Amino acid sequence: MTAGKLLKLVLDNARRHRREFVLSGFGIVFGIAAFVFFLSLSMGVRSKVLEVFPLERVEVIAPTAGLAGADLTKRMDDSTVELIQNQELVKVKSIVPRMTLSFPVALSGYFEGNRMSLEFIGDGVDPAYVRDADIGDMFKDWETDPAPLLDCQLPKYTCEGLYYCDKQDMKCHHRVPVVVSKNLIEVYNKSYAKSHGLPIIGGMEQFIVQRGGLSKMRLYFDLGMSVIDMNQKNLLSEPRRVEGVLLGISERAIPLGATVPIGYVERWNREYVGEKAATAYSSIIVELQHKEDVAPFGKWLMDVPNLRLEDSNGERFASIITIITLIFIVIALVIVTISAINIGHSFFMQVSERRREIGLLRSIGATQGNIRMLFVGEAALLGFLAGLVGVGLGIGVALTGDWYFVHHTADFAFKPKTLFDIQLWIPISGLGLAVLFGVIGGALPARKAAKMQPAEALTQ
Repeated sequence: MTAGKLLKLVLDNARRHRREFVLSGFGIVFGIAAFVFFLSLSMGVRSKVLEVFPLERVEVIAPTAGLAGADLTKRMDDSTVELIQNQELVKVKSIVPRMTLSFPVALSGYFEGNRMSLEFIGDGVDPAYVRDADIGDMFKDWETDPAPLLDCQLPKYTCEGLYYCDKQDMKCHHRVPVVVSKNLIEVYNKSYAKSHGLPIIGGMEQFIVQRGGLSKMRLYFDLGMSVIDMNQKNLLSEPRRVEGVLLGISERAIPLGATVPIGYVERWNREYVGEKAATAYSSIIVELQHKEDVAPFGKWLMDVPNLRLEDSNGERFASIITIITLIFIVIALVIVTISAINIGHSFFMQVSERRREIGLLRSIGATQGNIRMLFVGEAALLGFLAGLVGVGLGIGVALTGDWYFVHHTADFAFKPKTLFDIQLWIPISGLGLAVLFGVIGGALPARKAAKMQPAEALTQ
């Protein structure tokens, strides 16, 4: 029997026994739909959601230690950066130290006619680490600009553009550039704005333009002052005011606070606390070459005294997503397996019902191999058609859920544009899996049909 005639016979039998086909394929349809849905969700979460937590980017910290009120925490400095850079276990793409202020700073400003004052929580980083397309080249240490400083315009002590008059030297200094994270904006939108009747901040660029541009996003840093404790002691310099400008949002800013170029923090720490504070880092951000390098790097760090990795929410979240995905995929495979058993049962019944047909085919020259291929072909066709429907159903449910998520859930920090990533290999794998389990289900009935003798089949 030629392949063409065999295919025609398979299609004819499928049409004649379409009721049995439909009933036998239900399990495969739902199993493959679940397989496609959960695998696409897992890939979407990894590629769209987990990009908020770059797994290859880790933070090295020194565990806090104290004794009798004395802070014994190990200082991290340039030697620590050099130690990490020189280790040969994994490849390091970049190393970025962070430095927090070692003395109190009060932050204030005017927003929609309201004066706000709070304790400054923030840090400093290398400008190159934060600078991106949205922030541009304005996030830099302007105090290192070789251009000469202009004199303040008297008698009002004013300066043009984004410059302010520093009354210590009567020169025009560029305002300190400041960026904040989406987390901070989310806290403001959900809590502070609603309780104080202030506008919700959406797109930062549009928000800044609507309020008159960057010149209106003015902040005031009162160095050496605190809104909590007004009596500051043991500081090397007298309090003074520095102006800042809010540039926008950066995912690399400190989560709940503000980030400025590290040069400002170094100079301020040196001015108010001393040289030791100006050379000590609060943490070191290490970006590795690959995500798989995190585990060996963390193991290496365990052998370094007084250093460890900060807990990674992204890594923990990724592990949870992986476990949940595996559970649902196992459930999907169990459904498909049960469906394969159902297909086998259905085809065993068909073998008994089609004894005369099998005997007739054998009597006109069909071989055992032809009969076996006939039933296996029908089972493969059943798996293919049920797989197509299952893949379509899984993609349809995923797209519907995605649409509902995008249009009917409230905006939140780092809300992704999509939850699903339906890569081409996922529906192809689902379809292949359906055909495979269809063939597995039809294999034993096909073997039984092939061993049936013509005379025995025709006489019963």
